[in-house]
Amino acid sequence: MGLSIQILRSFIISMIAIAFIILAVLFPRHLTIVRGEFGVSLGNSKPIMTEFGENINNFFHELIVNHSLGPTRDSLTTVGKAVMTSMGNSIVIIIATFFLTVVFGTLKGILDYKLSKSKYTFFGNWTTWFFQSIPDFMLMVMMQFVVIRYLQWIPFFPQGRWSDFILPSILVSLHPITYLARITSASFAMQEGELYIRVARAKGISERSIVFKHMLRNSTSTILTHISPLFVYILSNLLMVEIFSNYPGAAQRMFLAIDYNRSYGTGSNYEPGVIIGIACCFMIMLLIIQIISLIMKQRIDPR
Repeated sequence: MGLSIQILRSFIISMIAIAFIILAVLFPRHLTIVRGEFGVSLGNSKPIMTEFGENINNFFHELIVNHSLGPTRDSLTTVGKAVMTSMGNSIVIIIATFFLTVVFGTLKGILDYKLSKSKYTFFGNWTTWFFQSIPDFMLMVMMQFVVIRYLQWIPFFPQGRWSDFILPSILVSLHPITYLARITSASFAMQEGELYIRVARAKGISERSIVFKHMLRNSTSTILTHISPLFVYILSNLLMVEIFSNYPGAAQRMFLAIDYNRSYGTGSNYEPGVIIGIACCFMIMLLIIQIISLIMKQRIDPR
């Protein structure tokens, strides 16, 4: 399949996903409390499909005519400002997490591969499997306890400083690092015994040169294939970290916009415009990551 066709397919899938997100967010959720002679009941003031159509019409009218995604819970803040502010805070974490994941995930994978052939294998694959087996929720609780209880000089919650993104970036990257480490280690193991590896060793080339100049280069294509799942992995951890650390990012802002209520689902502060805006930004970022991954893979491995 050609590169242009793959990019077009990714674009079409992303547009379909965005369309489904818009429809799901605009589906009627507000219930009317009706007091009758037998007590209080919940119901819809209009037929669901009628209200659904009105929501869609109002959304696109607001988008096309007023160039807005609708109101927010704060009358002084527009949806665009709320989305861009929260996305700006999260993008810093995402970029830092990507850097940490690619660097340390690759190095951890190489270490796992090297230690798998020695008696110290426990410090290789076993540690990777151990950290990957811990649920992200439990890992966040453990890290929060350690930082607040024993590392009080490290601010766990934002202090309004430029460095507020550092700790959340480290927390978000923990699981993605183990994910990429397993991919890298498996890719290296598959190359063991290949002809070019044996020839390089027969020529007396150092093991370090074989690992970084030959094996790592041939593993790049495999690593790039998993960039998109890795980005989704990062986003899934982003919500947990932003909520636990009270970081004012996009994932936390989207969670607030949903305004979940245990009694009847959606609360009165439900903000569909904010949800759609942030979700579309994440989808566009995922599409860009996919395109970059496809282009880089095509250049590195033209097969």
